[in-house]
Amino acid sequence: MNVLRIIYSISLATLCVSNAAAQPSIAVGRVTAENGESIPYAAIKVLNKPVGTLTDYDGFFTFPLDRSLHNDTLSFSSLGYEDFLVPIRNIGNDSLNIILTEKTYSLQEVVVIPQKTIVKTFGRTAMSGPVEIGIASGKQEGCGVGVRINVPKRAWITSVSMGWIQRDNCVTRMPFRLNVYEKIGSDWVIENRPPVIFIYSETELNENGRFEYTLPDPVMIEGDKMIEFEFLEPMGDKSISIKSNIMAGHTYFHSREGWESIPMGGSFAVTATVEK
Repeated sequence: MNVLRIIYSISLATLCVSNAAAQPSIAVGRVTAENGESIPYAAIKVLNKPVGTLTDYDGFFTFPLDRSLHNDTLSFSSLGYEDFLVPIRNIGNDSLNIILTEKTYSLQEVVVIPQKTIVKTFGRTAMSGPVEIGIASGKQEGCGVGVRINVPKRAWITSVSMGWIQRDNCVTRMPFRLNVYEKIGSDWVIENRPPVIFIYSETELNENGRFEYTLPDPVMIEGDKMIEFEFLEPMGDKSISIKSNIMAGHTYFHSREGWESIPMGGSFAVTATVEK
């Protein structure tokens, strides 16, 4: 009986090793909508772990599958679509065709901007200061920098800007996505809104060395919000460094572990028309 148990244990262990060995080392595929159109920069994450990536502009992705993730689940998501879950153990060697189902965006109030308003800029637009800080270096896609806005009444975001020290190793081109987060309890929770995507380019800097982008349609907000500038491509060996002042505001950073901040003003700014 003991011999039979030993043989059975060895066979079971061999089977487990064989299954693990059969697991592909990489998952490749494309994320599309039900109509066949690609979904650019969709998020791909391992549930409950700080591991993930984004699809490219055409919806294609490559995701490494470490053997330790065999019993985990991949989540495919994008604003405006239902999440799609795939157990990693079920992923084979074939290319994955992930189809996301569209869902209704959170309804945003459509109104004429009232006459009694004031234009305010949140964040920091100054390009000088006694202290140089690196606010982003080698960041992965899906990470971001945030500007916090707390308005008691309605406000309409009309434009954003950014700027940093121009040197050989700085970021010269980067696609960004603007995300709106709402403060719920102690957590920042992303709102389901139509995405706003634009591309920063050093060739389009103004006379002050800043890049400005005007939104095609104003984005209405109210209350305590975090506006995230999400990096849609990895930085690689590039970085973002700025001149700043200690205690000149806060710079907020978002990674797959959550949000954190430092007591120094950053180089990202949001301009909004605020209701008086």
